[in-house]
Amino acid sequence: MLAVDENHKYARDCLRWAARARTEEQRNQFLTLAHDWRQAALLEDVTAASEPDPSGRAQLLSPIVKP
Repeated sequence: MLAVDENHKYARDCLRWAARARTEEQRNQFLTLAHDWRQAALLEDVTAASEPDPSGRAQLLSPIVKP
């Protein structure tokens, strides 16, 4: 879970920097980075949830329904 928290922190940092950006280009770059860090956190969270529980207990996950 540490990686997820770190990724969220990096995203918040990027949002803070975007608010202080001097140019629209800088602002957009920081917003893109923030989005990428949030996506990384989400992916890490989903990956961690799908890994087996080290305690040996089964995890209950919602099934993914594909159309």
